[in-house]
Amino acid sequence: MKTQSKSTTRRKWWSVLPVGALLAGAAWFYLDHDAVLSMTRGDAPVTITERAASLPAAPLPILTADGYLAPAQDAVLSLAASNTVAVVHVQEGDTVATGAPLITLENRVQQATVAQAQANLAQAQANLERLLAGARPEEIAQAQTAVEVATLTLYRLVDGATPAQIASADESIAAAQANLARVQAGATPAELTAAEATLRQAEAALRNAQSAYDQVAWANDIGARPESLKLEQATFEYERAQAQYTNVVNGATPEDIQVARAQVAQAQAAKAELLAAAHPADIAKAQANVRSVAAALKLLEAGARTEDIAAAQAQVAAAQAAVLQAQAALDATILTAPFAGQVSSVAVSVGEFVAPGAPIVRLGAAQQWVVETDTLSELDVVKLHEGDAVTVAFDALPGATFQGRVTHIQPASELKRGDVTYTATIALDATATNDLRWGMSAVVNKWQE
Repeated sequence: MKTQSKSTTRRKWWSVLPVGALLAGAAWFYLDHDAVLSMTRGDAPVTITERAASLPAAPLPILTADGYLAPAQDAVLSLAASNTVAVVHVQEGDTVATGAPLITLENRVQQATVAQAQANLAQAQANLERLLAGARPEEIAQAQTAVEVATLTLYRLVDGATPAQIASADESIAAAQANLARVQAGATPAELTAAEATLRQAEAALRNAQSAYDQVAWANDIGARPESLKLEQATFEYERAQAQYTNVVNGATPEDIQVARAQVAQAQAAKAELLAAAHPADIAKAQANVRSVAAALKLLEAGARTEDIAAAQAQVAAAQAAVLQAQAALDATILTAPFAGQVSSVAVSVGEFVAPGAPIVRLGAAQQWVVETDTLSELDVVKLHEGDAVTVAFDALPGATFQGRVTHIQPASELKRGDVTYTATIALDATATNDLRWGMSAVVNKWQE
């Protein structure tokens, strides 16, 4: 078994020397006091050895160990993604809350991916909602109308033309024949008189417009004057009346007669088709159309199939997963504080490239301090147990003593400078002073209870 380190022995001697000096001073005081009393009373003087033996012994620590101050929780933080640094949100010494952003990398691509994934999710949800809602009343009404039309068409093919349809066809033939007769007969005297009167009226209007124009024809702005516009309109009306009069006088052209005869033939063919029996193929086609539109109506009334709804739900779930994946990729570009604490170091700057896993920020929860020993020997560790009360002193704060309690003892030893040591963690009371700083050296003492 190895002995304690020299630093541990030195710490123990420095803790014992003040106690010895105190005992010596007390012995001298009491010795001197008793000597004065004995001289006054005439008693025999008390020796130093006798007086020291009569004094109570001062308590001594049963173990002493060196250590250093640290936050109760600390972490060296890194990012899972790699890119250049866009924003450094903190600097050394800042206090941050849980979840506060510390470092943000360039992440425009990740932001765009999140937006696209959210749009796909919205589309998938809208499709699912449409299937669950079913057909609108207007769509069902339209399908019902289609069924009625198809049914009536089938009945007409099977039953033939109705009397009303035949009468309408006869009227169309009579109108076409009357138009043909009128075209072949030419213009009536009344039509000739009317056309001639229109032409004479147009001639008079043209003369009046020409006379008014001639009175101002010398003007430089004659093209913009109203007389010029009226002359142009009167000329157009005269030419139109002249053409109409010529058509009336000359009568119908061979082309006009041919068109009128074609209209008569078309009306007669329509009646013949109406009276003719329906072809079996036409009836079969009409029956198939009735079945088709009736099936479409049933589909609308039945709503979406279970399989279609399940497929739409699966699309929504896949879109949600894509959103989560895209958001996770975006979150990986932002380093946040896993707990509230103080930033002790920041290792990157804006524009610097960061690799995954590289340590960039160290954070400590300085609201609660602990002392971790590094010289607790194997001879002393057996005297210390979790839950034991201890006192802690710091080299930087002479005369100040803090109360603490052992919260953890490392189960395995470490070999430091040839000595076997164990690490014990001591939690300081919450009343610890604000003068404490991360890394201060400390001395831990356990006293005899």
